[in-house]
Amino acid sequence: MYINEVKQALDLGTIGREHFDKLTVAINTGTNIPSVATPNGQAAFLFLLTSSIAPLIRLSYVRMVVMALPYTITMGITGFLAVQYLL
Repeated sequence: MYINEVKQALDLGTIGREHFDKLTVAINTGTNIPSVATPNGQAAFLFLLTSSIAPLIRLSYVRMVVMALPYTITMGITGFLAVQYLL
């Protein structure tokens, strides 16, 4: 379910404003955190991969994924806990 469908449900009166606000936060958290927590979402990783330094430090896409894994796990858990306990 994406924000357009939730907005449509709000406009039709299917859901209330409070429910809409919670759903939009959950959708935003669920889609943005995972995308930022990947090497493609981290500009520093992509800058290094495309620079002339990458071969010197043996940086590959797989190594970037492994390096981003702790951030992915941390942000995923933080987002999950925020949605569970703060909304």
